[in-house]
Amino acid sequence: MTDSELRHILGENIMKYRSQMGLTQAQLSEKVGVSVAFISCVERGQKMMKIATLHSMAQALHVSCDALLSPEGPTAQTENILCLLSRQPPQTLPKLERLLRFYVEVLSEEAPPSTLV
Repeated sequence: MTDSELRHILGENIMKYRSQMGLTQAQLSEKVGVSVAFISCVERGQKMMKIATLHSMAQALHVSCDALLSPEGPTAQTENILCLLSRQPPQTLPKLERLLRFYVEVLSEEAPPSTLV
């Protein structure tokens, strides 16, 4: 992967997760401690960031660094789920596990047999 491709993927992912959270560029820039112009340039694939800024960005967006750097796919989504779960109080994990198991079961019952591979 070239630097340009990586910048493009990073920018698209930041924009997607920011939008999903309902944050403006200004709100995200405040959470991360960078300028709005920097966020804008990163989202357009024009700038890259330091590792510490990447980590702050991931925390602000409640996703993993891997999810920001990877093209969308099962691995990035799994990392995001793990990231969300890791931030929950230990006493809520049993309930979340039951909820997830129930939801997976419901989805597998609704899915056509050919998609259950």
